[in-house]
Amino acid sequence: MKRRMVLARLISLALAVAPLANGAPASAAPPLAVPAAVRVNVAGLGTSYAEIGSTGTLTATADDGRVLYSGGSRTLTRRNVRRAEGAVVQLPPAIDGISPEDRESRLEILREARRVALEPAVHIVTTPFEFALLQGDPLGTAVISDTKIRPIRFVANFGYLNFNGRLFRGTLEVTTDDEGDMIVVNTVPTGDYLASVIGAEEPSTWHPEALAAQAIAARTYLVTHLRRHEHYDIEGDTRDQAYEGLGSEADSTRRAIDRTTGLVATYRGAPIEALYSANAGGMTEDSENVFANALPYLRSVPSPGDDLAKDSGWGRTSWEWNREFTAPQLGAYLASRGLNVGIPQRVELVQVTNAGRVVKARVIGDQGTRDIGKDASRYYFGLKSGLFTADLVRGGGTEWVSYRDTVRLYDMDVLGADRIATTYERTLNSDRELVGFKESGYVYRLPDRFVFNGRGFGHGVGMSQWGAQSMALRGSDYEQILKHYYQGIALMNVGGP
Repeated sequence: MKRRMVLARLISLALAVAPLANGAPASAAPPLAVPAAVRVNVAGLGTSYAEIGSTGTLTATADDGRVLYSGGSRTLTRRNVRRAEGAVVQLPPAIDGISPEDRESRLEILREARRVALEPAVHIVTTPFEFALLQGDPLGTAVISDTKIRPIRFVANFGYLNFNGRLFRGTLEVTTDDEGDMIVVNTVPTGDYLASVIGAEEPSTWHPEALAAQAIAARTYLVTHLRRHEHYDIEGDTRDQAYEGLGSEADSTRRAIDRTTGLVATYRGAPIEALYSANAGGMTEDSENVFANALPYLRSVPSPGDDLAKDSGWGRTSWEWNREFTAPQLGAYLASRGLNVGIPQRVELVQVTNAGRVVKARVIGDQGTRDIGKDASRYYFGLKSGLFTADLVRGGGTEWVSYRDTVRLYDMDVLGADRIATTYERTLNSDRELVGFKESGYVYRLPDRFVFNGRGFGHGVGMSQWGAQSMALRGSDYEQILKHYYQGIALMNVGGP
């Protein structure tokens, strides 16, 4: 695995690490207008295989303006294409009554065939970069091949472009990221981008005031994170803001954009670092306890509405959750993420903030001791937030698990817990007569294990999305929501979508 992938996973623990880590708060910058269009990297950490098509037809153009293809076929751009190539020897037919000269010529061809047969007849040829059409041939028909990545721009003549199972407005371009890896960039009108971000970050069915608060936070985040890459503006995943193209747009998210056109959150006249996370677990965090800088508007505030998530079928585990490892499992998990202490003996929470988040954890193993600082605990332990406790629970205890609880049954299997009994429930007929039994659950004996219990989902700095929804349901408007989570701010119309 490349080092950049490990680093990107660490970065993805937050919506924006870099601007806080580089010592340059957003308040030092002048207000920025919202751009008319935005270039979004929709290929994550990069790709070696980009299949791009259209619901109608498309045109693919090289960077020199040359049209490479126009039509309705799917296209395939990929790296390091390997093909088998070899010489084909065609033997002459046997013929009676040929002249001595022809016989000698035929014998020479046969000798050459035997020589080729003794040598590797197939050679693997690697093409560093290729653009091909998928027209019946699953390998594609090559249009261009090159030794390096060449920018290719895709425009839908009508309909929408599609990539990686998603539909996109605007254009797509195969290009490179800052490290030279192949990516796909969607250039899209900013209003469309923001409408998609809202729907990707929050359910589009949420209260209009919560969606409007998210619209302003997303727009503010955008204007403070532009111009950081050469070939695109912003990442389309949780390294910046989640973006899913057409699929996460909705009438409600578009209304949120229209209601808040041009509005950004500012502190002393400059756009803020508008950080947000899914659920703050009841209390947000001071920025310096997660990132590098203490920003005056990113202060710890109560977020009592976060417990609204516990009544949600899909969101309840963003309020309260737990994770368990046996000691060998935890040691292997930490080692897979670059922290090797052997088999852990203890996990100590050395420093905890007033809000309850762990900012320094210590793992003591049979092969060493390592400290984990700030929000990195989420990455190394695989947790949803930094608001957690860690306990070593001795084994021997028992737990009953319903046969319907597939998640917990899976946990028992992963932990290697011993199933020691099966429980049954009686089956009665309409006359309430006993007609049989069926399994109702299982009793397990649990091993020694580390148990992490926690609340919240995300870094916990800035706006809590579940908290915003709760405030909206209780009558707060988007301005009140934003001013609660971002202390001392003002809303400013800087122009643009």
